Amino acid sequence: MNPLNLITDAYDRQARLYPALLLIAPVVFTGVAMFSAELTGLQSLGVSLAGFGGAFLLAQLARDAGKQGEKALFEMWGGIPSVTIFRHRDTRLDAITKARYHKKLAGLVKEAKAPTVEQEKADPASADLVYSAWSNYLRVSTRDTKKFGLLFHENVSYGYRRNVWGLRSFGIAVSLFSGIACGIRLYFTYQSSGILDETLVGGATLAAVLLLLWVFRFTSRWVRMSADAYAERLAESAEILGVKTTAAKDTGKK
Repeated sequence: MNPLNLITDAYDRQARLYPALLLIAPVVFTGVAMFSAELTGLQSLGVSLAGFGGAFLLAQLARDAGKQGEKALFEMWGGIPSVTIFRHRDTRLDAITKARYHKKLAGLVKEAKAPTVEQEKADPASADLVYSAWSNYLRVSTRDTKKFGLLFHENVSYGYRRNVWGLRSFGIAVSLFSGIACGIRLYFTYQSSGILDETLVGGATLAAVLLLLWVFRFTSRWVRMSADAYAERLAESAEILGVKTTAAKDTGKK
């Protein structure tokens, strides 16, 4: 992975760098807070820059953790959302809309004939092979981020949430450690001087807030919401691809 992409590429920046920054932020803030009395302003800035520079190294860890955790999520959800959304028994789309998507995709992917309700019930695995082929076709055919901007946005959102969830255990540990470290230093500082160090209070507060987010917000359900949104936008893209294909055929006839 090119480190420059973490700044210039929207997906890499939001889905890989931001989760790493979220993980390392309490460590950097705690380090500066605990040694603020010993560090000059320039040194504090240097520590901060060095710490956040470490986020670039952690970006690949974020991606790997997300991909590894993704397997567990798919098992928990009963399959890949962008595949299972085409199942007749899936309830995210109404039956009429789903039938329209099936018809369009069967026309776009000639080798993958749409399974009927009865065929899906009789052989779910074979039906999923068709739905997987449709999903793969749509994913490959919608790489134009300008034309499919909303889909790209949902993909970035899903990548971000998946990678944050993959780092969840690390995030809980880091936030807990940072909060305890700030709390201990704050206690002894207050005992010796009778003054509450605002920087340490800020560090402890940041760690506490992030700990609550890691525990209660960054959950598998939070990731699923984004995965479903991406799956719905991907399925919708069949409408656009279908229109493009029809227009091309009409032009050819003329």
